Amino acid sequence: MKRFLTLIFILTCISAFSQADTTAPYLKTRSLPNFSLLTIDSVEFNQNILDGGKNTIIMLFNPGCEHCQEQLELFLSMPEVLRSTQIVLSSIETHEKNRIFYNKFHLEKYPNVYLGRDHKYFFGGYFRPKTIPVLAFYDKQKQFVLLNQGNMKKKQVGQALKE
Repeated sequence: MKRFLTLIFILTCISAFSQADTTAPYLKTRSLPNFSLLTIDSVEFNQNILDGGKNTIIMLFNPGCEHCQEQLELFLSMPEVLRSTQIVLSSIETHEKNRIFYNKFHLEKYPNVYLGRDHKYFFGGYFRPKTIPVLAFYDKQKQFVLLNQGNMKKKQVGQALKE
């Protein structure tokens, strides 16, 4: 009986001290997450608006970040990206700062580029960024392909969209 109780005690202690799963959510589901952003006009935007026949890039950014601006400029300079991909720009900044960014890059010209405020702070917990920009690539079937923290070069973007 003592051995049985000792065994139960040891198993209880082991399970009590085991670590919780620290895997980021985007690696668990691998599909495009359900999210909600507010456009610069305070209209709710979510994953259901996206075209299922196109690749998707979710970019976590800050409107004042030079690296984020450079990354967006690269995307906008790549016709193949603009033709085959929808880009979701997610910021936690105010509508005013996002509007300035939107106007600076004339995003109204790009029907596949969506800018929204992550008013529920969803993507921070989902992707667990260490730096910005964060670029999450999803294929046409809305399945996860790649997560990149920091800027990417033209060749890297092209490769990520082919995978």
